[in-house]
Amino acid sequence: MSDFHLPKLYCPFTPELHPQMKDIEGEALERWAKLLGLHSRHSVFRKLQRSHFPVLLGRCHPTAPKERIRAALDFLIWNFSWDDQVDVGHVPADWVRQQSEMALAVLQGAIPYHDAPPLLWLLASIRERMVELMEPEWMERFIKACHAYFTGTIWEAEIRGQRECLDVDTYIELRRLSVGTYMVFTQIEAIEGFLLPEEVLSHPALTQLTVVATDVIAWANDLFSLAQDMKDEFHPNLVFSLQKQHGLELQDAINQAVEMHDEAVRHFLELEKNLPSFGEHDAQVASYVTGMRRWIRANVDWSIMTGRYQEAEPEVQAAPVRHMRVA
Repeated sequence: MSDFHLPKLYCPFTPELHPQMKDIEGEALERWAKLLGLHSRHSVFRKLQRSHFPVLLGRCHPTAPKERIRAALDFLIWNFSWDDQVDVGHVPADWVRQQSEMALAVLQGAIPYHDAPPLLWLLASIRERMVELMEPEWMERFIKACHAYFTGTIWEAEIRGQRECLDVDTYIELRRLSVGTYMVFTQIEAIEGFLLPEEVLSHPALTQLTVVATDVIAWANDLFSLAQDMKDEFHPNLVFSLQKQHGLELQDAINQAVEMHDEAVRHFLELEKNLPSFGEHDAQVASYVTGMRRWIRANVDWSIMTGRYQEAEPEVQAAPVRHMRVA
């Protein structure tokens, strides 16, 4: 494997921590051990321990009541477990498509067949709790976001199967789907306890801000996962697309990807500063934007903390951690 250095990432957002993160994590591990029928020495349970998913969500929602975090946390764990089984080089695109279609059907209310994979039955249970928590309008929006993610994972599997390296613009289009941010950004409303009207969410200014936040997270993840992706031949990654399109050496492509990340962060800040007023919805829009800021920061801190993606850790602009008080 080639040696490389990851330059400092620009991330000027303050880290935040949920004061009850340890309780949330303990309850989640106990809940998933029961769901999966695992004991504390089981390899899957140990992997859940090492992944610290509750810490990620606790950093994204440091003031949310625990009861509003549970369903979203279970979906987050489900999503990472799902991604682990489909985002590998040897998995055929047809299989990924079949599994994704079944998962989408479950989210739309279908009952899994009797010997369906356990993850589908777990998804059905999580969906039931989401339906109880949120309005049908939100559920429809969330399913649309999940559909975008499944579309991206199928496309990625096709690219790996074709042994193709995409040009940069096409890769950006793919990554905006497969990174999954539209799902977690939609859940900001559910966890924080509000529902924005569709005309507000679809406003060009807010739509553009969401896309830029997605790019920030996607480029950071590509840099964090680079060492792992290099082991999986033809795994899509921004660095590889930059290398091919511009004929760059690995380190030069990494440096350019970091520049793209940092420029996207600056663009996010500029767009945020220039958001128009949405009248009576201003406070909720502010909460939604704060949620995206927290996701950008939490994703970086959690990735470094868990070492989920790679051994090497890029430097990140330091900021004091804020422990939030829950009402």
